[in-house]
Amino acid sequence: MILAYPLLLAVAVVLAWQRRHTAGGRGPAWVTAWIAAGFLMSFSLVTGLSIGLFILPLAAATVIWVATRSPHLLEATGFLVGIGATAALVAGLAA
Repeated sequence: MILAYPLLLAVAVVLAWQRRHTAGGRGPAWVTAWIAAGFLMSFSLVTGLSIGLFILPLAAATVIWVATRSPHLLEATGFLVGIGATAALVAGLAA
């Protein structure tokens, strides 16, 4: 299970790298899509073997879909924002 996350991210990076010269996938809507992908991936990882198993297929589909449609680095930085949103959610719930 734990190997699924790095493997999925590696597949997404390869797909995005292969399509990096394609047009399309620019703008705030795609940044939001990358944020959602980052949130779903990190939330699935944090929740682990409980609900994370049910979220992982949705997260995987989202990451692959966004990586193939918007393979641009500027928009992909939203992935890190999604991870930060998960961290903020967990910190807010723990406080």
